[in-house]
Amino acid sequence: MNVLLSVAFVICWSSGFIGAKLGAGSADAVTILMWRFLPLALVLGAFAVVRARAAWRGLTARDLLRQCVIGALSQSGYLLTVYYAIQLGVSSGTTALIDGTQPLVAGALAGPLLRQYVSGRQWLGLCLGVAGVLVVTSADAAAARGVPLWAYAVPFLGMLSLVAATFLESRARRTVAPSVAMTIHCGTSAA
Repeated sequence: MNVLLSVAFVICWSSGFIGAKLGAGSADAVTILMWRFLPLALVLGAFAVVRARAAWRGLTARDLLRQCVIGALSQSGYLLTVYYAIQLGVSSGTTALIDGTQPLVAGALAGPLLRQYVSGRQWLGLCLGVAGVLVVTSADAAAARGVPLWAYAVPFLGMLSLVAATFLESRARRTVAPSVAMTIHCGTSAA
């Protein structure tokens, strides 16, 4: 069952940019995301009631609140900005590229926030990666007609939201079962 849930997660997550591009012309970003998360939250909720009840035992209100915040940041905050940027006219490829800098930003912030320091060689790689994103994004912004420049900051904000969720999760004292975390994240995002 875990393999099926993992495959479903990968399909749902990786189809996001395609769904955003297809849906941006016909519906608002919030509506698209509601229809993305509501069925998934219902399926995960049913699974939680029928098969994963034991995984919910022992969760405190603090655990639940932390997972709600992580879900709001990692799914709602991240995906809403991705869909909104595409709705504004930023190409899905550029949006994906900007959001793909998440590991670069997380690596740069790992030292100050987690005391996991980056070597000089790693900093060089991080800077080259950011420079590449800036070159491609600048070229896309120059070629785009009718897309406001501030629209390119929208996926960057989403990427920062995902970074914040990553650090919040890494600082948790207690590990929550993935099936429970995903149910809470999707329920929060659906709401």
